Parts: sequence; structure tokens; C-alpha cells
Amino acid sequence: MIKEEEEIQADYKWELSRKEFIRSLLVIGVSASIPFLTSCETEENPEVFDCSPLSAEQLKVLQALQLVLFPKEGSGPSALQINADKWIVYVLNDPRDPQREKDFIVEHLDGLNQLSKETYKVSYDLLSRDRQEDLLELFFEEKAPKRWGSRMLTLIFEALLLDPLYGVNPNNIGWTWLNHNPGMPRPNEKNMYPTIYTTMNEV
Repeated sequence: MIKEEEEIQADYKWELSRKEFIRSLLVIGVSASIPFLTSCETEENPEVFDCSPLSAEQLKVLQALQLVLFPKEGSGPSALQINADKWIVYVLNDPRDPQREKDFIVEHLDGLNQLSKETYKVSYDLLSRDRQEDLLELFFEEKAPKRWGSRMLTLIFEALLLDPLYGVNPNNIGWTWLNHNPGMPRPNEKNMYPTIYTTMNEV
């Protein structure tokens, strides 16, 4: 009984520390020196959807990566539960984002998968969680991949905190978990990005 209570308290403390960790990153910026959150291995069935310009294999690698960077822990959602994979696809299709930034995301996603194939002879998404984490640490030893990891975390946090109108943070799951008040007024179809640019031109 004592052991069970200690385990419950440990889980609760980790949940609180994870929330505080995320809040601190949102305040001071994502630290590239912290590549991913420590995780208990969890099983999720990633959703298949229209992921253009990514291929089906690239999507699977992305989803596996996101579950390493931001896994489900306790009452907190995983990256896939906040639709972070769909958010990155949205970003890659945003005509206002510089193409070099989109290329940076995709090229390093491919680089991680290539390293997996060279090291373990299989795609990154097919590795065990331990090997995924080990390989990611190896990948982050270089400066550019480490910056890419920071960018990927930033995009996950955007999905965690953005209005559900953008197809992320469904049912306010991220806000609820962080006890976050988004404030008012919230965006609507006329003033959401990128529609707001058209609305402004009509005024």
C-alpha cells in the first residue's frame, strides 16, 4: 500500500513538473539543450490523413518523433492528441511561410529517418521507443539537427495552445491540462489566420 501511494505521489509530482517545464519553455523560449521529455512507453494508433506535401512514410516518422518529444503522461495529452502532426502539415502548406523553413523541417525529418535506416536497417517509426530516443540523442549531437528539434518542439507547443479553430487542441484539451485561459475575444472564421489578411484588405 505504501509503495502504491509513493508511486501515485511520484506520478503526480512528475505531472506537475512537466506542466511547469512547458510553462517555462513558453516564457523563455524552447531550449535546444533539452531534446525531449522523459516518457513511459505508451501505445497510440496514429491517424492517417491527407498529409501532402509529406509522403505516407514521412508522416509515420513525424508521428513517431512527436510521440518521443511529447508523449502522453498522466492526464496530459500527447502530441498526436493535440493534432500536432496535422499542425505541421498545415505549416508546410502555408504559402506565407518561407520555403527554406519548410525545407528545413522536411530535410531533417528525412535525415533522422536515413540515420535510422543506416543504423538499424529500418524506418524510424518501426524502432522501439528506447532506440528511437537513443537515435534522437545521436541525431541531436549536430548543431542543425538540434535546432530542428527545438523547432519541432515549438510547433508542438503551438498545437497545444492554439485555438481549436485551427484544427489543433481539440476540445480545448491543451488549455484544460495547463489551466490556461485563452482570453477574449477568441478568433473566428473572419479574423483567423490567414483569412484576416483578406478581411483587412476589404476594409
